[in-house]
Amino acid sequence: MRLLPINQLQPGDITADTLRSADGRILLRAGVELTESMLRTLTRWNIPALPVEWPGFEDIDTTLVLSASLIDDMIKWASQSGPLTWDVINQGQHILRKMWDEQLDAHGSAFELIPVYQVGTPFLSYYVNLVGLVMRLGYQLAPEWAEAYALAALLMGFHHKGLQDGQVREEDPHHALSLVKELRQFQVPSPTITTLLQHHARYDGSGVPNLKGEEIYRGAMILGLAENFLTLVFQTNEPALPAHEALEWVVGGAGMDFSLETVKKLQRIIAPYATGQVVSLGNHDVAVVRRVPSDWPSRPIIGLLNGQDAGLIIDLRDPDQQTRVITGIYPERLWP
Repeated sequence: MRLLPINQLQPGDITADTLRSADGRILLRAGVELTESMLRTLTRWNIPALPVEWPGFEDIDTTLVLSASLIDDMIKWASQSGPLTWDVINQGQHILRKMWDEQLDAHGSAFELIPVYQVGTPFLSYYVNLVGLVMRLGYQLAPEWAEAYALAALLMGFHHKGLQDGQVREEDPHHALSLVKELRQFQVPSPTITTLLQHHARYDGSGVPNLKGEEIYRGAMILGLAENFLTLVFQTNEPALPAHEALEWVVGGAGMDFSLETVKKLQRIIAPYATGQVVSLGNHDVAVVRRVPSDWPSRPIIGLLNGQDAGLIIDLRDPDQQTRVITGIYPERLWP
């Protein structure tokens, strides 16, 4: 399977995975031959990339960091009618316990972002990635509170307007404040409340509330970092950034917008390049990402596609591969 940007797809390409709508309906199944009209529709749906069958890539497989059934449960939970109640919160906590079990099993690989084609809209991709990433970061930095931090992320999506319009915009700090007012009538864990209240604070004191440095609660640092990173990747009011560029942006904010500790941990968790993505290396080399290990996501296992070493599979973590560096996503459909 090769993950191809929409602008590189051509009529005749064969889909390699299922494409879903926001309500979970199957729009295209794996094995469908794309037509001109299908390609125009994909563009209107704001789907940035789609996996297709590609000669030589048959054994490249992508496994969701969260199961499809769990994603469906999250979306149904956030979209249900009626007000926020204690029963609704309990349902959310049950979903998070299932996620906790899945995430424990997934720690052998990096966190690969769940793409738009697998869930239906940019907002849903943003939302399910936010909850999963906050739990993974929380597990690394404060495992005893990881579920409480993830509950804050899950609650942010309850009845969110993005569920209807699919759009991802920069969050208004007042959204979290109004949510906290509702939550105070229930016995919600205090780490969840504090995470919601403070996640728009910035490490240099420039955010809201006006807290600085280690005054900011750790869960809030985690949620704030994940929210900013994922907004850059899935935003719809501005051009979205590929994951590796969004990661560079938040790294540049370490010590100012975000704590250095949380940024370092994000770098060790998130996959800047997805499995099946074709990337550029120095010296005009081109390669496909075959697997992204958990201990060094920026140095994945790749397969070289051109030059005298074409066909060679190498692990960029090996000391003798230090001169090979991924410089970005390969911009063309074919390579020399």
